[in-house]
Amino acid sequence: MAVRIENHGKVRVVTIDRPEARNAIDRATRAGLEEAFTAFARDDDAWVAILTASGDKAFSAGGDLKEMDPAVRSDPDYNPPPFGFITRDFHTDKPILASINGVAFGGGLELALACDLRIAADHAMLGLTEARWSLLPGGGGTQRLVRGVPRAIALEMLMTAKPISAARAYEIGLVNRVTTAEELMPAALELAQTIAANGPLAVRAAKKALSEGEHLPIEEALDLEQRLSKALFGTADAAEGPRAFAEKRPPQFTAK
Repeated sequence: MAVRIENHGKVRVVTIDRPEARNAIDRATRAGLEEAFTAFARDDDAWVAILTASGDKAFSAGGDLKEMDPAVRSDPDYNPPPFGFITRDFHTDKPILASINGVAFGGGLELALACDLRIAADHAMLGLTEARWSLLPGGGGTQRLVRGVPRAIALEMLMTAKPISAARAYEIGLVNRVTTAEELMPAALELAQTIAANGPLAVRAAKKALSEGEHLPIEEALDLEQRLSKALFGTADAAEGPRAFAEKRPPQFTAK
């Protein structure tokens, strides 16, 4: 199968499994990602997801060029499906982490940008390289990149089409952490499990507050924050948290 699924408690690991093709996204892989992330969004027992790939060479080199028909792409009525599924028209308040185990070029970086947090191996290279081939990123790359790094840096990456190192990506805030290749998945799992140990409804509310609030005027954003905060007060988890603190024990959250 092009996509593998593993569960680590409340953490779901989704692995692109095409190392022989640098984990490029073909139709089968896209279908596998759609199935995996649709199931994750609906599964009450899966609270955090990690997206990664097989091997240590590539997270994803982007779209599989063998499947790209120039005649079809030049059709003005052509409307391609969302690249890798999660880059457009997919929404979940559950957090998704990208564990970048190698090169993330073009659509591969767009997949990582569609995730909430990113951890990269120190040998990874990241870039939106489409301009080399007179193409524009079509999987959210132009829009998500500029929301994550300063505009001038985003423009430089887009217009030069030159990949950057994991160290540089960390420096500009594009990735949250950089580790050795050997430490990458343990670090990603540790971060995901740390998040999963918190109140899942509060984690999702935090993601929603930032995702929706950053595009609102400050007063509207503060109103959104208040609504989300008040909605948590009546939940079982909001009662369990303070009770566990008072009883000096780890809380047992249920996402209810």
